Amino acid sequence: MQRQEPRNQKSMLRPQGTVKKARSTIGRIERTEINLGFRLPYDWQTIIRFYMSHPIPGVERVTEDSFERVFRIGDTIGFLHVRAMVDEPRLKLRMATADPSILGEVISRVRRMFDLDADPRLIANCFARVPLLAKLCKRFPGLRLPRGWDPFETAICSILGQLVSAAQRSILVGQIVRNYGDEITHPVSGEATRLFPRPEVLASSDLSDVRTTAARRGAIRDFSRRVLRGAISLSHTQDPVAFRKVLLETNGLGPWSAEYISLRAIDDTDAFPKTDLILKRALELHPDLDLKLIKPWRSYAAIYLWKEYAQLLSKRKKEKRT
Repeated sequence: MQRQEPRNQKSMLRPQGTVKKARSTIGRIERTEINLGFRLPYDWQTIIRFYMSHPIPGVERVTEDSFERVFRIGDTIGFLHVRAMVDEPRLKLRMATADPSILGEVISRVRRMFDLDADPRLIANCFARVPLLAKLCKRFPGLRLPRGWDPFETAICSILGQLVSAAQRSILVGQIVRNYGDEITHPVSGEATRLFPRPEVLASSDLSDVRTTAARRGAIRDFSRRVLRGAISLSHTQDPVAFRKVLLETNGLGPWSAEYISLRAIDDTDAFPKTDLILKRALELHPDLDLKLIKPWRSYAAIYLWKEYAQLLSKRKKEKRT
């Protein structure tokens, strides 16, 4: 993930009116370590690089080898660290928290984040019906859907990322965390840090400390209010089609946002944000690409097309500069 943090972060951690301090007791922290298995092939480098390029500054830290973050589940503060195990089909998860009973929930979320329950053979068999996707599946074996730790924060980050570069998105996400996230004591280091803002905070703030458009700030407020009212459910077990329809009723959210949030936030395997710049270009190059043949796995088609055509577009941009 590309970080663009100010050097003097402490000066940026000024309190906001409705931000509360969540506490953790360092002396009572318990550490747990567990291995999480998956089916091969598995492309760790591509999924970890996605998280490197889509950071939540101040909450997450990502390298080529590992992912770590602070989190809150209910009233419990915790820290997790995930890394790939060399030559083994497992990820190693380490967790530190005062309440180890949340381990099951943490495992479930990490498995969703890194798409560890996917069956690559099943997807490859489905892609065999479409020559282009069959070729990409062989070229890039083991691609997975990178999902978010928390559906709410994933949706907010997606809204902030509309029509801006990855670097600008990181700056905006960092601003919303620093200015509206609850201040906590890091469960491991003991240092002051921040969590991602709660819906009630974003719903009631003017978000003036986030240097984005008024329309985008309005979309964040409206989305947060609808989540609080129960008009938007963030359950992973709901009907994705109904979820996308409800998202479109939110001020400032269009088809791209609805499809992308559904893909990353609620385990939708069939969302396909066709208005995305790269996917739109791919569809133009392959007008005969029939995605109906691979339902309900179109989200995986999006991942493979992003992988193929992001590289192609990047290469063409470099050639134009030279």
